[in-house]
Amino acid sequence: MNVEPLNFLGINRILLFRFIAFSFMLSLGSAAMAQVKFNTIISNKEVGRSDYVQIEFVVENAKQIEHFTPPAIPEDFNVVEGPMQSSGMSIVNGNMSQYKAVSFILQPTKLGKFSIQGATAEIDGKKMQSNQVTIQVNANSSGNTAKVNPLIQPTFPPSDTETDDKEYVLRPGENIVEEMKKNLFLKVQLSKNSCYVGEPIVATYKLYSRLRSESRVTKQPSLNGFSVYDMIDPGTDASSVETLNGKAYTVHTIRKAQLIPLQAGPVELSQVEVENTVHFLKPSGKRPHSNSILQNLLDQLGEGESGEDIQQNITLTSKPLVVNVKALPETNKPSNFNGAVGDFNMAVSIENKNITAQDAATLKLSINGSGNLPVIDAPQVNWPSSVDVFNTSSKEDIDNTVSPMKGSKTFEYVFIPKAAGSYTIPPVEFSYFDPANNIYKTINSEALSFNAAPAKKQTTTYKSTADSGNNNGLWNNMKGFMNDHLQWLFGALIVFVTGLFLWKHNTHSLKKEDDKKQADLVLENQKQEIELAKMPAPEPIDPLIRAKQLLEDLDYRRFYTELNHVLWDTLITKFDLPASEMNKQNITSLLRAKGWEEENIFKLQDILNKCEMNLYTPDHSRMDTSVLLRNTEQVIKYINEV
Repeated sequence: MNVEPLNFLGINRILLFRFIAFSFMLSLGSAAMAQVKFNTIISNKEVGRSDYVQIEFVVENAKQIEHFTPPAIPEDFNVVEGPMQSSGMSIVNGNMSQYKAVSFILQPTKLGKFSIQGATAEIDGKKMQSNQVTIQVNANSSGNTAKVNPLIQPTFPPSDTETDDKEYVLRPGENIVEEMKKNLFLKVQLSKNSCYVGEPIVATYKLYSRLRSESRVTKQPSLNGFSVYDMIDPGTDASSVETLNGKAYTVHTIRKAQLIPLQAGPVELSQVEVENTVHFLKPSGKRPHSNSILQNLLDQLGEGESGEDIQQNITLTSKPLVVNVKALPETNKPSNFNGAVGDFNMAVSIENKNITAQDAATLKLSINGSGNLPVIDAPQVNWPSSVDVFNTSSKEDIDNTVSPMKGSKTFEYVFIPKAAGSYTIPPVEFSYFDPANNIYKTINSEALSFNAAPAKKQTTTYKSTADSGNNNGLWNNMKGFMNDHLQWLFGALIVFVTGLFLWKHNTHSLKKEDDKKQADLVLENQKQEIELAKMPAPEPIDPLIRAKQLLEDLDYRRFYTELNHVLWDTLITKFDLPASEMNKQNITSLLRAKGWEEENIFKLQDILNKCEMNLYTPDHSRMDTSVLLRNTEQVIKYINEV
């Protein structure tokens, strides 16, 4: 789709001319000493077909901009919003730069790899072009299906009981940049900077302000390397007032989540980015009552102050933080340890009171306490040999709004006693790591005994129909019959012997013929195998092709079901497991015995737990499905290679 300088995306030429004249003929302030930059920026290099992507053409530190022309937008994208103009300054880790930008929000219409050329403009008398960008559109959605980024409610300065300073009022000699640096900033808080693998920590992203502003989150932290459990809904604008250095700030909590680290080593928390429009008031004496609702509101907020409203845009980016994740100690690690970290207790019971042989019964095992409850696997139960055990299911009752998470995870084991009798299930052991005391602990249940009643079976009564007559008389009759028909009996014997001989001879002949046919068949198969060996190997079939299609169709429930099915099917095929051993505890023990690294075991457990959580608790906050799918592909590849 070609775009003319004054008529692109179907926008009226006159309106566009006015827009460009308004946007770029203005001076960017004093930036003579700063380097001029003209860049094309995209929000994501890889997106799903149902996602939105923002493209911006940004000019930094220029005095004058003329003849700005956006590029042709490929027909493979719909323009959802745009053009949108913004200007202001950006502060990243204390470095400030001025900018002006034009942006569009696009949505792809098909899969593939697409390039978008740069925009052109005459900047400070020199013709310049921004860089070209490439966008990869996949079937996997990143979850960014919202057309706009989440808004933070307009911020007003809090009531400050210790000072009458109004930071949004510009006094003579005050620097607007310094005022924003002091009174508007982002902070990332961690409950602890060092933890063990599997030990939950809390990360909180906050925006602090003593100014009048509107803000928008333009980049949410991805938090890769952790299982993430939000403590508040990321879409909720949770605000409060906090005091720092004797001054009250209005605080917006952008994200607060519990993070369960999956592997040892330093892990960097990704940054959050927030765009802000700040309103300053430059006093110019009292003004009479205005008919403008906005101006009257500003006057009221200024408690009688009146003057010029100065608007300034600024983009804030949080400082990166690193979490030092320590490996769990190998010393004194119990053989049945399956990754539980926290403080727990256990209860075991048999649900059925009246158990009958060959009928199903249920054993319930509950893990209660605080820690990484969602990722705990079912403890191993040593069943009597005359008991059949089936797949284990689990249910969770966890409060993730407190740290560490508290609640219970209950496992249900379905079993069937084969025969009537008395049974005893030995005590169940459960081991976990206590990070507060840096030691492993093992707790044991009581042994469980139960009686299985005999199975209910239908009985059959047999009656004898034989006569209890005289045995001697019967024998005499048989002798008389043989004497009277001796010649017929002898003839029947000859016929039987002759038939037996002919049958054996025929069977031998048929066997020789079958052997010849079998040899010919083996020779033909060998020829076919040689021909097949000469043919190129067929392309392997992607086991996740159906899951990818379901994700493209936004059918999340069936997507998690398919993901769970494919992963279990791969494990069963690889390790030749019977259905009765299809549980995470057995898989974890098997993988450790085969020398799998803990990182890959934790990754497998994390995928299974997330699939299970979304299958049985659909109201749980949505996870990054594209990352989950990518991790599943890596795990399946690893399973097939080791």
